[in-house]
Amino acid sequence: MSGLTSPFIRGLTTGLVTFAMIAIARAEVPNMPSVSPLPPSSQLPLSSALRAGTEYSDLASAGYVEEEYYLSGSGPAITAAGEALFDAPYITRILIRRPSDPARFNGTVVIEPFSWFGERAAGWILTREYLLREGYAYVGYTLNINAPREDPKLPSEPADAGDGGQDPNALYRPLVNFDFMRRFDYARYAPLGTYYDPERFRRGDAPDPFVPQSQAIGAQLALLLKSNLEDGPLGGLRVQRVYVNSWAVTAQVWMDYLDQGRHQSWRMPDGRPLIDAYMTGKMAFGEVGGDVIRVPRRMPDDAPFVTVYSQSELMHDVQEGIALPPDTDRPMLRYYEVLGVPHLRKADLGTDHRELEPADVGRADDPRCGLLYDEPSEVIAAALLDGMDRWVRTGTPMPKAPRVARQGRAVVRDTQSGNMIGGVRPPWISVPAATYLTEQETGCGMVYDTKTPLSASSLRRLYGSYRNYAEAFEAAKKASIAQGYLLAEDADRVQPIANPADF
Repeated sequence: MSGLTSPFIRGLTTGLVTFAMIAIARAEVPNMPSVSPLPPSSQLPLSSALRAGTEYSDLASAGYVEEEYYLSGSGPAITAAGEALFDAPYITRILIRRPSDPARFNGTVVIEPFSWFGERAAGWILTREYLLREGYAYVGYTLNINAPREDPKLPSEPADAGDGGQDPNALYRPLVNFDFMRRFDYARYAPLGTYYDPERFRRGDAPDPFVPQSQAIGAQLALLLKSNLEDGPLGGLRVQRVYVNSWAVTAQVWMDYLDQGRHQSWRMPDGRPLIDAYMTGKMAFGEVGGDVIRVPRRMPDDAPFVTVYSQSELMHDVQEGIALPPDTDRPMLRYYEVLGVPHLRKADLGTDHRELEPADVGRADDPRCGLLYDEPSEVIAAALLDGMDRWVRTGTPMPKAPRVARQGRAVVRDTQSGNMIGGVRPPWISVPAATYLTEQETGCGMVYDTKTPLSASSLRRLYGSYRNYAEAFEAAKKASIAQGYLLAEDADRVQPIANPADF
């Protein structure tokens, strides 16, 4: 049997390789966009790392500079079903952070579309210390539209639908679209524009909230960065790799890009991929429009696709009965369900962005709603990005994590701590001092998730004393480093959640 099988496998492999080479040979090179500096302004740009707030970093001490440019060109407007209807012009902006000394650059650029809400750079917030430490370049970019009569991002609700007839999206309407950017700095952002037609571009039964040119803009940006043009925005740096690091709602753009086969059909002039790795997080793909999908139908064979779930997203899939795929090395696929991490923290908010808190919804005294959790999930995001980078550069696969245990459409929780079983377990879950809950379970009426501290008697029953707890917590940190979910350089940022008084 082996003598018959081996030639068959060799022939099949040769055929697949030949097919892949033919596909690459037929691939298109996207249009090269134009770049121009923005006019001077008296204030810092939106999402600036130099402004005090959730995105601040001491760039000067890290040897980095921040620069903003217009990015303009022409690109196909693509439907949610993947049909490219026609080319249309666009002009958007990119915000660059790069080492001022080319010798500090590690050869990789991380790109990220800004969130709709307050132009937030979620990937930057979660990985900035790692990026600056390791010498990456970072490019955030705007994907947005002028506000239409009916905003597809925030559809109106019937006047009699809950909340006393109040608009449930009133909190967010001032934070989205180019209108928000122009109110912030009119002269700077007045030129921005992308094509949009809510009648022609639909997702499910409603107007598509995603910019029809999103895929083209991302691909053209990657082409620009990877072409190493002398007069390009990263002139002086030799870019070798481009990674996507896209979180929350804009991650859907990259699922569409992969699902519709753009990774294979849009390439560099020499046939190399435009994007070398994709990390997406905190997005239940297909939730907008109803096309539930967890793995792109046209997975790349030369780039990892990594998805990171918080407890909110994993709970969504559990309750909806959506099964997650197994992790594979060919294609390079990883799914991480990370416990003790909420969908949103205060530390993740964008410019002028706020969210309702327990007191705002009348639940400040509710023991299940009063305490938000904001443990340092940045350390996990950094470790996973580092693992993805190593997979690309050296071929070392990322770790495989167990899935969260399910029983029907419910999670299985530990009887002593009340926390979920399975998944990626950071030290504050491996050695718990609280039960970490989700909004789906508590019904607290917020985007934030909450936790309930374990009682003193529970802590003593689990650990005996604070000293034993602290020692177990340190051991859990070492285990996380060994598993690939914590970098040794970040270990000091992870400290015990309980203190001696809690015992």
